[in-house]
Amino acid sequence: MRKNELQISAQILDLSPVGGLLLDARKPELRVVCVNQALVELTGFSAAEMIGQPWRRFSAGDCAPVSETEQGTLSSVEQKAPASRMLSRHHQGANDGVQLKFTPLYDCKGQLNVWYAVIAEVPAVGANGLYATLRLGEQSALTRKRAGRDTVTGLLDRESFLTALRREWLQSALEQQELSMVIIRVDCFSDYLDVFGEHAGDACLRKIAHALNGSLRRSTDISARIDDDSFVALLADTNALSAELVGNRISESVRRLGVHHPRARLTRFVAVSYGIAGALPDWQESPELLLDEAQSKLAGSGRRHSALSA
Repeated sequence: MRKNELQISAQILDLSPVGGLLLDARKPELRVVCVNQALVELTGFSAAEMIGQPWRRFSAGDCAPVSETEQGTLSSVEQKAPASRMLSRHHQGANDGVQLKFTPLYDCKGQLNVWYAVIAEVPAVGANGLYATLRLGEQSALTRKRAGRDTVTGLLDRESFLTALRREWLQSALEQQELSMVIIRVDCFSDYLDVFGEHAGDACLRKIAHALNGSLRRSTDISARIDDDSFVALLADTNALSAELVGNRISESVRRLGVHHPRARLTRFVAVSYGIAGALPDWQESPELLLDEAQSKLAGSGRRHSALSA
């Protein structure tokens, strides 16, 4: 699976309310390459603990048990599926944990590339303190089912973005590639709300979100709304200089919208300011530092602020 295909698969996995992960099937260690927040919450293992580690550290057994009857109906690949039960951090035995269903994913040459796993059943603590089994259709409350999307714009919400940021930070650290972000703030948005009201404000935010997405050129770029008047674009394998070009493009796209704003300070139209931060991630550091730095640069006066971390 190519890098961009893996990043897209990881983004899709992040949006799923059902716990899941991806394992690298190209080597026998079956290292974890992606895990979503729903599975993190169920097992107690963080994404940082799991990504890059062999699957055997988190599973019960070496492979999924296959009966003689199943051997006649499963392919040789399916018979070698990874151990299907993932232990929780505080497991009490081999039967404790989360039952996963593994599906093999192949590249264009037909070679097994990735194991894709989603929850088949999960444990829940009953009134007697013992684990009771919940089927897939009953997982809504346990996994805190949510779309992970901002209800106004349809972009990722702040929580989902932070999950994506942690994943991209770890991935960039492993591959020694730069990671950059552009934070966009709508200028004088509270004044706009005072004049036109909430419904017009929501319509304005949707137009800006559309302009933001239209300014991103790659399928792996991630966009989100992280505050009432703030958006962010996360750009993998991108230095701060290239992120500067993206910020300019977003600002110009919003300007071309021509949304009237009678209380705007510089023009009579809605405009945005943006801040940029870039870094070569170190997986021993917190990815939120990148977000904090970009926000601190944006907090000052002026239309554009950028920073480059070591």
